[in-house]
Amino acid sequence: VDEADSERAVHAAIDAGINFFDVSPYYGRTLAEERLGRALAGRRERVVLSTKCGRYDTDVFDFSSARVKSSLEESLTRLQTDYVDVLLAHDIEFGDREQIIYETLPAMRDLQRQGKARFVGVSGLPLKMLADVAQRADLDVVLSYCHYNLLARDLDAVLTPIAQSRRIGLINASPLHMRLLSKAGAPAWHPAPKIVKAAGAKVVALIERYGFSPAAVALRFCLN
Repeated sequence: VDEADSERAVHAAIDAGINFFDVSPYYGRTLAEERLGRALAGRRERVVLSTKCGRYDTDVFDFSSARVKSSLEESLTRLQTDYVDVLLAHDIEFGDREQIIYETLPAMRDLQRQGKARFVGVSGLPLKMLADVAQRADLDVVLSYCHYNLLARDLDAVLTPIAQSRRIGLINASPLHMRLLSKAGAPAWHPAPKIVKAAGAKVVALIERYGFSPAAVALRFCLN
């Protein structure tokens, strides 16, 4: 994606009232943070900025206390800010759950006390794992993806009640099921089984039959 187009998209989003930006060192292998940092110049205080730690490549993970702290320092430099609003341990299913609870999150709390992160939490795909960590650990927020949209609503059965009872913020990411619920369809790397991709294509076709944008309907469903 052209960087000038990226910057215009960020500025247009902010002007339209979109104020939550979620990024990670893993996205673009640090390029996403660098570009977002430049795009937010002069606009940082208008947005809620979230980044992550622990995942750095397809199969590169490090949830140690030392790496969590150095990772955020690197992210702050790329994002051209002295704090993030949300810091998430990224894709914790690839780490050791006990380490996440007893080493990673305490290190993130240290960063919070230093004023470098306003809220801390975890992200991942398996709902039962997220629910277990939410019950056992001290979290401000959990990010779940692909579990509440036009294809799936199991987020509400497994994780939402725990988040509500423990007063944990819950972010419903990938409302388009990682592009599956869009006119463009699933990218080649999409990990969903064929039956799920087929179901997504049927949903998209049904929405288009009524003259609406699949992405807009998918977003509106989640917002409602």
